[in-house]
Amino acid sequence: MNSIKFNKTDYQLLAVYFLVYWGWNGFGHFYDTNTFSYTEYFIGIPLRIIQMIVLLWFIKWVIETFLIKFKSYIGLFGIGISGLSAIGFFFFLLNKYYIPFGYIKWAELPSVGKTILFNVEDSIINVSIPLVLVFGKKYYDYREDQLNRINLQKELELKVLRAQYDPHFLYNNLNTIDALVDYSSKETIKKYISNLAALYRYLIHTKDEEVVLLEEELSLINKYFFLIETRFEGDYSFEILRNTSHKNKYILNGALLTSVENIIKHNAVDNEIIITTQIHIEKDKIRIENNKSNTDNIKESLGTGLRNLKKRHELLGDKTIEIIEDEQKFILEIPLLNVID
Repeated sequence: MNSIKFNKTDYQLLAVYFLVYWGWNGFGHFYDTNTFSYTEYFIGIPLRIIQMIVLLWFIKWVIETFLIKFKSYIGLFGIGISGLSAIGFFFFLLNKYYIPFGYIKWAELPSVGKTILFNVEDSIINVSIPLVLVFGKKYYDYREDQLNRINLQKELELKVLRAQYDPHFLYNNLNTIDALVDYSSKETIKKYISNLAALYRYLIHTKDEEVVLLEEELSLINKYFFLIETRFEGDYSFEILRNTSHKNKYILNGALLTSVENIIKHNAVDNEIIITTQIHIEKDKIRIENNKSNTDNIKESLGTGLRNLKKRHELLGDKTIEIIEDEQKFILEIPLLNVID
């Protein structure tokens, strides 16, 4: 992640703080002077709130640029101090001279060193509380997301383990093998068993992985295609279209398998309709597109598997899974991932 994103609740928290700040300082000014000052209430205090907002966005930019992107502590410190001083100096001139007098009394300004120290200190004091509130909340959100991710990972592991030993899945495949013995060649039977064994072996091998190489997932899904096409004798058709190179690209573990399972589960076999699935590999995503069978006999397309998959993507990165659906087609777009060491 190369940026710090503020969400709706962050803005709500800041809005509440700024309202409290405005009311508290307004009351303090009235208590000290026993007078109601329009200038202080509607210019002075709002200007200090604007200063806090500017400081917050500046600190956010400095952290994103010099700490996260370039990992430069010298840049972080140097640009940070310079920015805090410049912003503090600008708002100091506005509050101290320009607003009350309409001009700046340059002769009354202290030395450059004292001006820099004063304005850095003033900026830090002004921004300290909103900074602690926002980044404290960000840490809380991070811990909560981390806990959710752990729970989802455990749920995925349990699901994978159940899939590995699912009696229904194994029963169907054994029945298919039994039927193949009567009318298929020895080579077809051996290939079916080999693909089934490879599927189980891959699931066991990667059960602890959060993300996997796209080419490994494609190899797995090709084995699953063979099982489905053999079992249903042409009722389902699959095609992988490589529109770009997929080397060094990653995808969530089980993403393709879950997506294809969703197609099989929610599109009943219909002798008049062949369910055709195309998997388009694009630069930054995979688009899975399939036609639909008689929708009157199908449950809602977005099942538990896809909901969990979507949530896992939201926890891992900025992009999320997109679903486009109409009466004839169901399209699932899964972002590809770049793993950063």
